[in-house]
Amino acid sequence: MKKFFIIIAVLAIFAGCSTYDVTTNKVGWSNYADISVKDFTVLGIITLESQEVVTFSSFGLNEDYRGSRIVWSDLMAEAARLGADDIINVRIEETIQGARRPRVIEFFTGYTATWKYKATALAIKYTEAVDREKTGRQDNLKGQDS
Repeated sequence: MKKFFIIIAVLAIFAGCSTYDVTTNKVGWSNYADISVKDFTVLGIITLESQEVVTFSSFGLNEDYRGSRIVWSDLMAEAARLGADDIINVRIEETIQGARRPRVIEFFTGYTATWKYKATALAIKYTEAVDREKTGRQDNLKGQDS
């Protein structure tokens, strides 16, 4: 019996949790980010709504996707219609209607799950052109602004 507890203790020690450095999960993630500290004027609040409907048939054999999610480029396209250079204070809310995971009966009969998205952002226009020399980027961008 004593050996059993020793074996369990040794297994618990070697099967413990490991830690990871998750400060970044992508190499060079800041190479494409333009961080600019500029004065801006507010053009207005933009709001987008979207819906995504997923229908699963019996036993989860077929899936039917309709609709779409709201992504950053959708907000930027809406801001561009106002003549904005950028967006700030982005908030995307997600509401789920229906089951995320089916109940037992729904696995046999099929079910539908609906996600509704509402996004808001503040559309801004910079008062001056963005100077990439002052943004902190040290890569070769000097010939690309013309």
